[in-house]
Amino acid sequence: MRSPRKLIGGLGLLAVAGTVAAIGAGPLLVSGADHLDSPLVKIDARVDITDVYAWRTSASTTTLAVNVNPLTAPADTKGARFRQTALYEIKVDTTGDAVADIAYRIKFSNLTRFSDGTNTQTFTVKRAIGAAARRTEWTGTTVAVGRTSRYGGTNRIAAVAGGGIAFAGPRDDPFFFDLVGFKHLKSRVLAGRQDLGTANDVTNCALADDDASARLLSCFTGSDTFAGTNVSSIVLKLPNAKLGGTGHSVGIWATTAIQTKSGWQRIDRMGRPAINTVFNITDGEKDLSNLVNPADDRSTMKDTTVAVLNALSAVVVHAGATGYTPAQINAIANTLLPDTLRIRLGSTAGFLNGRKPADDVINAEFSLVTNGALTSDGVNANDKAFLSAFPYLAAPH
Repeated sequence: MRSPRKLIGGLGLLAVAGTVAAIGAGPLLVSGADHLDSPLVKIDARVDITDVYAWRTSASTTTLAVNVNPLTAPADTKGARFRQTALYEIKVDTTGDAVADIAYRIKFSNLTRFSDGTNTQTFTVKRAIGAAARRTEWTGTTVAVGRTSRYGGTNRIAAVAGGGIAFAGPRDDPFFFDLVGFKHLKSRVLAGRQDLGTANDVTNCALADDDASARLLSCFTGSDTFAGTNVSSIVLKLPNAKLGGTGHSVGIWATTAIQTKSGWQRIDRMGRPAINTVFNITDGEKDLSNLVNPADDRSTMKDTTVAVLNALSAVVVHAGATGYTPAQINAIANTLLPDTLRIRLGSTAGFLNGRKPADDVINAEFSLVTNGALTSDGVNANDKAFLSAFPYLAAPH
């Protein structure tokens, strides 16, 4: 954990954020990376994408992971499952136009329940390319069929035709962040509070205590809100040749959709962590972001992205640090949008080159949007060690 002085100094920048709240920067990271990010996804946790990962696992292979079912308690994980009338997709843009050129599609069926409360499902993986990859449909070449892993059981791995392996089942949530502290910070900033107080002073940390005497840092304990919770994971380890080729830069994102009488209805979409949560302001904007495609992002949300970045820059300047110029803010917005997780296949580069489960994306993104003025939320590692072998994510609690 970083020093309390550095933590408090960084968080203090947000204490002067009255102008930020006025244009909507207040929602900064109050829903996790993408957990429960919009009203639409809250209808069914099984199609609520929490996080998307893409990282180098060897010079010639890349692992992709998509998690759903946010904040699942261990007692509920036994019965957790994927929605059988849903379509889970991982999209790959190989040409840089934010349009899918490859799609890996996953569906679940044949739910089997066991007397101990656990269950398994059959999962089928299809691969589509070209124009077919751009649509939301259950088409493509079947490349894997397997069974999900039972809670508390051994990991079941399925082979992927043409190279690769696949896993689906319960895992520890690899996202780490002090969400509770930030919820209080947000509500108090929005209410105009400016008394910093001190971290770990938890004398008035019930939500009802966010009154005139509430201090901004008093409920910030550096505790990982996601510790002890699980998700349902889909993990594919694939040859780079199936994703665009080693050395090639590609964009990755995931979507979920549910089957309706009129066809597939998109529910959620995610590429980079926290983009929808941070830069979209209203519930309508957040839902719209999930319904459109990455190629539409600059037209639908660049204005709000620039507004939030401008507001954060103003806070940094007010605190006596160096903010961003308008040109720099425009460049950052263009880097973050379209919302695809960019990765150069086979590269060992760091931040903004894919996302590994152990990456502290909150610290990195805080530093990015505040020009280095805010560098830590005080939670700097996952609560469980990651596996060194596939499926890499830690076993569920």
